[in-house]
Amino acid sequence: MRTEPVPAESPKARRGLFYGWYIVAASVFSNAIMSAAYYNGFSAFFLPIESHFGWSRKAISGALSLRQVESGLLGPVVGFLVDKLGARKLIIAGAIISGLGLIMLGLTPNLVWFYAAFAIISIGSTGVSHAVTWPTIIGRWFRRKRGLAMGLAVMGPIVGAPFIPLNSIFEVSFGWRQVLIAYGVIVLVGVTAISFVARDRPEPYGYLPDGEKPRPGAGAKPPDRGRRVVDTGLTLRQVVRTRAFWMLSLFLGGMFAGNSGFSTQQQPYFVNDLGFSASSAASTVMTVFIVSGVGRIATGSLMDRIDYRKVLSGSAAIMAASFLYLLVVPIGNFWQSFPFLVLFGVGLGSTVPMRGALGSLLFGNRALGSVIGLLQTTSIATSTFAPFLMGVVYDWRGDYSLGIWGLLAITVLMIVVPLFMESGTTLQRRAGILAGDN
Repeated sequence: MRTEPVPAESPKARRGLFYGWYIVAASVFSNAIMSAAYYNGFSAFFLPIESHFGWSRKAISGALSLRQVESGLLGPVVGFLVDKLGARKLIIAGAIISGLGLIMLGLTPNLVWFYAAFAIISIGSTGVSHAVTWPTIIGRWFRRKRGLAMGLAVMGPIVGAPFIPLNSIFEVSFGWRQVLIAYGVIVLVGVTAISFVARDRPEPYGYLPDGEKPRPGAGAKPPDRGRRVVDTGLTLRQVVRTRAFWMLSLFLGGMFAGNSGFSTQQQPYFVNDLGFSASSAASTVMTVFIVSGVGRIATGSLMDRIDYRKVLSGSAAIMAASFLYLLVVPIGNFWQSFPFLVLFGVGLGSTVPMRGALGSLLFGNRALGSVIGLLQTTSIATSTFAPFLMGVVYDWRGDYSLGIWGLLAITVLMIVVPLFMESGTTLQRRAGILAGDN
């Protein structure tokens, strides 16, 4: 592994708050802005763009699907580049590309331009999002508190959630073009500036993971800026030969099938199957989104404390319980749906920090970017296919009940999958990443 150059503005090891937490905060705020502008907030511009150009919803939705597919295809590429070039460079480049793409989107004159702008933003957002790059960095800056740090780092969409309804107000006041261009400038300037907080590894800057000091008598040396940084863990070739990698891929695929299969159909389900008003159905979506923040932080923190297999089985059990509640409990108003919203929100949120936290925990940091990128592809594949199947079931049956039974079956199976995975200690010993080996 190369020795990482130390720029003039590098943080120096000092007393006070560990610099890794500044990196966590940078992940939160950069993704909060991206979520408000693109990931979740773009829904506010859907109907105005449809009205302005007269395009079909299928045409506009195709660009949104392109965003999802492109993210899955680029995941492994970004992961490989992270391991070769470093995540910091990709985050900064991603912020610049995303900002320019949003400005381009605001200047859209036709459908081809619209799709091209979405493609450019998708390329940039893959670098700046918390899917691959930020988790790779955080996996190297934290060890004992890795799960908690990951759980906090993926809270950006929750922090940016208030802007989702505000975007509609901005659009009415200023127009969708002006709002998208303004977001482009904010991303280009603001997110790029935040991205400079990122540092690929702690050692070249005088830190150890978690801000720890070398243990007296343990033979550990203090971090040295001139010392060659060598990441411990398995190579990518070794990782893909482990049973744990494929079991983890299966688990994440099943969980993302469950949460995306329902969440994309949630509002139509509450309106068509349960008779909710459009505003009440929208409230259920927002509630799930907010509660998912609890799942993100709780799951990350638990993975620092107990056997990861228990955490995985527990998160699957919570999601399965949410689907069972829908199927057996009569729901006629928002408050009767609240137990489902809490269970589903926690289950959905629990999956978000898993790729980064478990990739580093189980396989080490040597090929962490590539590992997270491959796991991202599995998750995206199932989260793209499951909503389609739910739509097919609805067109066939006229309701979503059979589809929900299918999601229940998938998540129940996911409770069992972790039982076939090896213990974290066994995998860490194999990868040479047990505490004290670093």
